[in-house]
Amino acid sequence: MKTYTEKSFKIAMVIILLFAITYLNVFLKVWNRFADGEVLIAIPFIAAGILGIIGSIYAFKGRKDKATIKKRVAILINVSVIILFLGLIINNILDITKVLH
Repeated sequence: MKTYTEKSFKIAMVIILLFAITYLNVFLKVWNRFADGEVLIAIPFIAAGILGIIGSIYAFKGRKDKATIKKRVAILINVSVIILFLGLIINNILDITKVLH
């Protein structure tokens, strides 16, 4: 049976893969390789945000697990993604309020 730390670390690695896909999609959009670039950029990013929340929950549940480098990396990545995701949401809300006023 996998520990919560292992689950959180695996989710963190998936998040890095999703960010790599998003990064590639941004470059393809810049180079005009496909027309629906915004959707292909947003989907992996939103999935990474959701996985960051799930991974952080697993990391919190595994707080009593032995402290390893995997545990620290998983916590760092998952919490960083949540902070990034919340920051971007707040930034978008502020931009919308500026446009509406």
